[in-house]
Amino acid sequence: MPRKLSFPTSSSTLSLASSAAGTPVTPTFSSTPSGLSSTPMSATPSPFPRANLPASLCDPSLPFPRLIVFDLDYTLWPFWVDTHVTPPLKINATHTGATDRTGEDFTFYDEVPEILAVLPYLNGPNKIKLGVASRTSAPNLARELLKGLHIPPTASFQDEEGSSSGRKSSALSKKKVAIDVFDGGLEIYPGSKIKHFETLQKRTGIRFEDILFFDDESRNRETEQLGLTMKLVIDGVTWEEIGQGVELWRSRRSRAQ
Repeated sequence: MPRKLSFPTSSSTLSLASSAAGTPVTPTFSSTPSGLSSTPMSATPSPFPRANLPASLCDPSLPFPRLIVFDLDYTLWPFWVDTHVTPPLKINATHTGATDRTGEDFTFYDEVPEILAVLPYLNGPNKIKLGVASRTSAPNLARELLKGLHIPPTASFQDEEGSSSGRKSSALSKKKVAIDVFDGGLEIYPGSKIKHFETLQKRTGIRFEDILFFDDESRNRETEQLGLTMKLVIDGVTWEEIGQGVELWRSRRSRAQ
């Protein structure tokens, strides 16, 4: 079963930016919410396992996918929700994991909370949408877990909470329910993921060519016939996998132009 995660306290916020000289930086937590930080990569501490983002994610001059979609089982979390989880679920007090009827613990892979918190904002003002495409036969249980798990607060969350200083401060102190991070939509049901992506594309209006998909099953490469790019992952999504996926998407994009 996955290790339990340790999140920053509610008074901490996650920020990301670039230095004045264009030096890539990584997300940082600050106890004083004051917008975006400008800490160089070499001096940036992180409460998460990985200290630095891949270089491919730190150059604002390079293109990014408009929609990044994730599978759930063995992609965002290390189990099959329809096989390994026995309801009912009990969410822990910090909303970092859940325990099922047998006493087993379930949560995201280690780097996933940071990825979900930061990834949408790596393209500056052009926010990257996130989505889910899962063929699990336990969609209600998957959604319940996504509603129970929370994502650490980021300075960027304030953009969605209004412009007044009072509302910004409130947004900065809150964790975000994981299911709410997926503003591109959630398609969770059995069957070919061709249908999942046709629905996601119709809902968002984003071209298939601007979609990047992370999944642990090679059979789901069939979705690439739609024009999207799929990155096969092993042992869950990490920042390294994200960087490789974005590079793969860019290479295919450049060949198509």
